[in-house]
Amino acid sequence: MAELKYIPAGIRLHIKELVYKATNNLNEKYYLSFINIPEGLKAEKILKQNNIPFKSIPVPDDIFETCGISIVTNEYQNIAEILKNNDIEIEVFEYQNNKPIKVYGELNK
Repeated sequence: MAELKYIPAGIRLHIKELVYKATNNLNEKYYLSFINIPEGLKAEKILKQNNIPFKSIPVPDDIFETCGISIVTNEYQNIAEILKNNDIEIEVFEYQNNKPIKVYGELNK
């Protein structure tokens, strides 16, 4: 039953992704990935509390094939520092030639 609480978050993320893509509003450069969904949700809450601009979408399949949350942003250094101070590990990817290249972090998946 505990898994059901993540279904609304997943639906929310997929709807947001569709809207971003339909409006060409997904131009950010960096994609942050988390060890699991609860860590991604916690990161969203912390970033909102710190008034940090970001978008959240399902993690792209070419970064991580199972479901998860990806924070999408133009700048990751400040976000990485804030999340590190809150004990949240991340990996950061930058798309180069339509391929994700890891530029920061290491998750123990």
